[in-house]
Amino acid sequence: MPSANSAVRPQPNIPIRSLRAGSQARRVLHRLFVGGVGVIVGLALLLPADTILAPAVAASSQPGSCSGWNSTTKPPDYIRVLRNRTGRVERVPFKKYVVTVMGKEWPSYLPQAVIDAGAVAVKQFAWFHTLGNGRVSRRGQCYDVTDGVGDQLYKPGRARVHADHYTAIADTWDVRLLKNGTLFMTGYRSGNPTSCGHDATGWKLFARSAVRCADHGMDFLQILRTYYGPGLNVVNAASSQATALSTADTTQMPDSAQPADAAQAPSPADVSVPSGTISGSEADGGGVGVPDNGTGASTTPLGERPFTTA
Repeated sequence: MPSANSAVRPQPNIPIRSLRAGSQARRVLHRLFVGGVGVIVGLALLLPADTILAPAVAASSQPGSCSGWNSTTKPPDYIRVLRNRTGRVERVPFKKYVVTVMGKEWPSYLPQAVIDAGAVAVKQFAWFHTLGNGRVSRRGQCYDVTDGVGDQLYKPGRARVHADHYTAIADTWDVRLLKNGTLFMTGYRSGNPTSCGHDATGWKLFARSAVRCADHGMDFLQILRTYYGPGLNVVNAASSQATALSTADTTQMPDSAQPADAAQAPSPADVSVPSGTISGSEADGGGVGVPDNGTGASTTPLGERPFTTA
């Protein structure tokens, strides 16, 4: 019969040096573990809990995560513009954006009252799009508007900015338009050469018929009420009228105050608004141009796509 001793497996002959090495390794691991715990405890005592537990921020944003401007009483300081050609998003000072769009969408040969009304429409259209959560580009960048036909034409190198545009923005900057107490999207088009207000819908400003309104002596506030009414509340209208009166004799701005790349467009007093649209193109994509050198040639598109209602 096998004895108790013979039933036990023979143990391998392990050198004493290997046993000592293993013991030293265990001691090193123990010191590292204790040291790591100490570091974590130290950080917990020194840093706020949300700093340690906060999840890593992804490089790309998800829809709904792009926080935007949250005031409907004060315009934003900046607007995020997606440049269609490069796919990059630029953070543009808001007034610079508005005057650049004005130089592209609202020709300076229009009556000043129409340009003033257009300045309110351009500003509030952009302002409306900065509210809420914004949009996300293919690169994962947050933006408010594109620089092309989907929104307003923002083309710094091709905008024809004149003193009339700066005057319009200065005279109307405090004005905002409300319906049912809410800031709404102010669309606009060139429209048709019909009588004043004949094509008004309550949601869009039509420039060609608005010229007839100006010819009848209407100021920009009356034009805005004609096209964005009924039920329109014009906030800060009185202060804006006073500003307009004080700047009525404004002379041509010095060249240093205008963009260096702004081309000069003709402004004959008897020129009519070109057919087509001012803010974007008609559905068929037909562009509209500013007559160049009095030849009537269409050179600078005013836009390619109509806006929808709010």
